[in-house]
Amino acid sequence: MTFDWGYLVLATVLYIGALFLTAYFAEKGKIPDQALKHPLVYILAFGVCCSSWTFYGAVGMAYEIQHGYLAFYLGLSILLLFSAIIIRPLFNLAKNYQLSSLADLFAFRYRSRWVGLITATGVFFAVLPLLAMQIQAITDVITILDPEAHTRSIALIISGILLYVTILFGTRSIKPSEKHRGLIFALAIEALIKLVILLVIGAVAVGEIGGGIGPMQQWAQAAPKNLLQDNFLNPMQWFSLLLLFVTAPLVLPHLFQILFRESSQPRRMQYITWAAPLYLFLMALPVLPIMWAGIHSGSSLSPEYFTLAVGLSLESPALVWLTFFGGLSAASGVTVIASLSMSSMLLNHVVLPFNKPTMDTDIYRWLIWVRRMLIATVFVCIFGFYVFLNQVHNQSTLLITSYTGLLQMTPGLVGLLFWSRANHKAFIVGVSVGLASWFILQLWPVLSDSLSLVTRLPLQFALDGNSWTQVVLYSISLNSIAFVVTALLTKSSLEEQSAAEICVISRVDRRQRLPLKAKNAREFVESLTKPLGQVMAEREVNRALAKLRLDLSEYRPYALRRLRDTIEANLSGMMGPSVAQATVSRYLPYEKVEAIRSEDIHFLEQNLDNYHFQLSGMAAELDRLRRHHRETLYRLPIGVCSLTSDGEILLWNQVMTDLTGIREEQAIGARVESLPGQWYDLLDSFIGGSEEKITIEQEDPEDPRNKKWFSLHKTRFGKTSTELNEGIILLLEDETEYKRLESELVHSERLASIGQLAAGIAHEIGNPITGIDCLAQDLKYTESPEEVVEIGEQIRLQADRVTKIVQSLVNFSHSGQNNKTEHHPHSLARIVQDAIDLLSLSRDEKQIIFVNEVPEQFEVICEPQRLAQVFINLLGNARDASPPYEKVIVDAVIEPKRETLSITVTDRGAGIKEDVMDHIFDPFFTTKEVGKGTGLGLFLSYTIVEEHYGHISARSPVYLLEGIGTQFTIRLPLHTSVTSGNT
Repeated sequence: MTFDWGYLVLATVLYIGALFLTAYFAEKGKIPDQALKHPLVYILAFGVCCSSWTFYGAVGMAYEIQHGYLAFYLGLSILLLFSAIIIRPLFNLAKNYQLSSLADLFAFRYRSRWVGLITATGVFFAVLPLLAMQIQAITDVITILDPEAHTRSIALIISGILLYVTILFGTRSIKPSEKHRGLIFALAIEALIKLVILLVIGAVAVGEIGGGIGPMQQWAQAAPKNLLQDNFLNPMQWFSLLLLFVTAPLVLPHLFQILFRESSQPRRMQYITWAAPLYLFLMALPVLPIMWAGIHSGSSLSPEYFTLAVGLSLESPALVWLTFFGGLSAASGVTVIASLSMSSMLLNHVVLPFNKPTMDTDIYRWLIWVRRMLIATVFVCIFGFYVFLNQVHNQSTLLITSYTGLLQMTPGLVGLLFWSRANHKAFIVGVSVGLASWFILQLWPVLSDSLSLVTRLPLQFALDGNSWTQVVLYSISLNSIAFVVTALLTKSSLEEQSAAEICVISRVDRRQRLPLKAKNAREFVESLTKPLGQVMAEREVNRALAKLRLDLSEYRPYALRRLRDTIEANLSGMMGPSVAQATVSRYLPYEKVEAIRSEDIHFLEQNLDNYHFQLSGMAAELDRLRRHHRETLYRLPIGVCSLTSDGEILLWNQVMTDLTGIREEQAIGARVESLPGQWYDLLDSFIGGSEEKITIEQEDPEDPRNKKWFSLHKTRFGKTSTELNEGIILLLEDETEYKRLESELVHSERLASIGQLAAGIAHEIGNPITGIDCLAQDLKYTESPEEVVEIGEQIRLQADRVTKIVQSLVNFSHSGQNNKTEHHPHSLARIVQDAIDLLSLSRDEKQIIFVNEVPEQFEVICEPQRLAQVFINLLGNARDASPPYEKVIVDAVIEPKRETLSITVTDRGAGIKEDVMDHIFDPFFTTKEVGKGTGLGLFLSYTIVEEHYGHISARSPVYLLEGIGTQFTIRLPLHTSVTSGNT
């Protein structure tokens, strides 16, 4: 039975082409999404961990150390068994922060580009023996089938084919959460093919060569000399093997890609944790039967190729072809996915930190082409390493060599997940010591053997004797000691401490609530244009906004902090965490604040809400209590708003939304100054003021003709032993109904006194009627028509005043809300003079001198007739209280700070007694004799001033030495063309 290597290479090309044609159909939508997204696809894709060693080399290891080969399968199963404390935290980190490789994880945790560089280069050199072994396995099989084969030419052709496939399906686009679902589907088929073929070979080995299960077991027990029963592993060797196969797989680039990069659903991880060990069990099951069959048949092949010997012994071309395709599947899948992952790692940590594209470059296209060149470089190195090894080493030697190098990343991984004291200095020192030990004690002997030998070494397990065990233990011990000692002697930076809170399982991610320099999402685009270019900056900001369900007008500080984190994570997925952190820190910096940093409470709340289902025991009960208290605050029948000391809103319950019309999602995370104008003015002045409670009046947005009244309460709290942030709690209560009931009560009291209004009317219209009477008397003595017309006009004006007085009193008898006319600017001096002129018409009153000292340029916005009524009342009272021929002075000054006009009416009368001062503005309160006053004059004056948004007050005595005089002060808004304040 002969085979031609040319046909074998052609079959290799056709098989790989057919396998990855499936990937092409998957990416083009020719295969249903249900099939592509089925959990079984990811479970089988995990089978990429079973490389050519599991297909060929495991049999050789079983031949040498019997059941010791199971350490590989047991190690992976143990790792999956503890997925809840190892794999799941890594999965969450990779998903949340778009970390695509182990180097990304380490650079993110230890905040150093040198950590990423050392990890990338260390993993690359450690994985080279493993990848070169895949090419060697393919060429070894072809050489066995056709000894005339040109191995290097075959290796070059196969490397070229795999390079093309990797570039074709691995670099179509650059995205933060890059997925290769077509490639994953092809890997799943490849894993299924090698599993089925290996099981078929095992079944054939038992049935056709061993004569069945029972006879093969009897033969194995009866022929211990053929099975090398005396070569068992001692406990230290078992420990070393398990240490390798439990920890190193997490560092493998291809497994990291499958577990943490290609799968974004935690549920799939749950399937893998129980289904993948089952797959590994099935892969391990045929190993011993195949080994027994190889020995039983007396095959002359190396035991690590007994899998192929089964078909050759039976002279079955079909079984030989199946074996060839099974080994080809095992070797090609791991090579493609590992090279793809390695190119991403090298791009992020070897190229980009030291060679960034210019701003005028299409960065997406630049990244794709650099990625392709790196994939080509990886394959060149694989092929070069394969040539250098010269095919003198068996697969177990290369596997143990590769896994021992990968093992050196374990202390850094432990520090990442479990030790917050770990820092980048400790990592660099530890890994450097470990890799140096590995290179000197293990890799260099492998390389030197490759230089000195020209024929294949006899079968031996990973170098000579037990040296592999010593290398494993010495290198990882030196690494761990250097890591721990350096960490204890050095101090972590603030950035590393912050990253530790995110990564370490026992710590809580407690973000600091820091303000950003960029105040809205549009400024993010402007800032990122400098390093990324306009197109990429807009695309990345919009991508992050879409993920967070925000828009470009976003301005809330909390939302901007989340936007910054998302952009950093997206850039990390494309360019690595080192470049992403440097870019975001420089172009989207936080403001430098001297105040004590406070925690981002809303971020903690969101994290607890996302992970509360994972809590148990007392933690779960405390979380239930927290959610109960939060819901209680949210459902309170009074508006509750919690603010930080700098005005950022942390809580905005449903009643606040109902009362203000501002939705919770608009308020949470925003600052007070971003609220609508009327609410910002109100809350800002209240927060800055000294009052603990105020009542305010606002227009009803649904009906501007009506009013609404609110009461505001506040309390402040500072930092305590519970580490609460400093802040303010505001309570908002709607008192509209209470005010309306109060108004109705006053209205009822007014109706009860309606009988007294008649006397009030007589009192109030007495002055204009007196004026009309005087004018009528003057009319008798008037001869010229012009004087008659003038006196008639004055009589009409006085009658109009009577009408307005009556209307004012009618309004007073209504519900308490006066009908208002439009206010316009009017001269204050003119209004005062009209009141003086009216009072001067009465000839029967005692002579009082009214002095109007109000400047002509002063204007107020008012209804002049109603404001004149105020001065009539005040001047009339001053006249009644003053001795004859005394002066009553009206003056006005501007108060710039208040932007008001202060008007004073001062007399030299007897004054007001102190015990009645507090009641002078009450309705129906008077100190005059019965029949000479109703007590409504000052009350109506007070009401009119309030309608004009002013205030009236009284002071007596004015002249302290003499103990006489009264002064009324009216403050009204000043009409001016210059406005100030918040706009």
